[in-house]
Amino acid sequence: MIEDNSLNMSGLMKGDERAFQSLFIDYYPLLVSSAMKYVDEQEAAEDIVQDVFVKVWEGRENLQGIDNLSAYLYQMVRFKSFNYLRAEKVRQQATKSFTEELEFFEINEYIENETFRIVMHALEDLPAGSRNVFSRAIQGYSAKEIAEELGIAVETVKKQKQIARRMLKEKLGNLFTLFFSVAC
Repeated sequence: MIEDNSLNMSGLMKGDERAFQSLFIDYYPLLVSSAMKYVDEQEAAEDIVQDVFVKVWEGRENLQGIDNLSAYLYQMVRFKSFNYLRAEKVRQQATKSFTEELEFFEINEYIENETFRIVMHALEDLPAGSRNVFSRAIQGYSAKEIAEELGIAVETVKKQKQIARRMLKEKLGNLFTLFFSVAC
């Protein structure tokens, strides 16, 4: 049963834990029900009401100007509920934005992986000589360095590189230009 506001206020202001406990027992279910009208989530409503009681306890010395403790509690629940809804809306917008970015990056990553797979498959399909020369060329080796490493003539390196470029252009189309414009 809800006690007289003046008794609760007096006890609360003096730090009487029993007065606070009585206030909590009397008002908690009513305030949760009130919060539920705003937030539609039991757990959120309970958190809001618990926050209200924490604020009341922490600011108990400043309750002297409050004429109607019941109205004060309901008003605090209302304000805290609106703050919760605002924060929830911001959180949902941030989550949506993050999810959209994540989806974008996942799609890009998929495209990059798939493109890399296609390019690697095209490289594997090259004749061995052209593949050896071209893979070194895209690593930045000069024709002279490739010739020395593979024990072939510089002209052979140039010819093998030319064969690889032609075959890759046929297989890859625009991907060839995208991936190999610097090395070739």
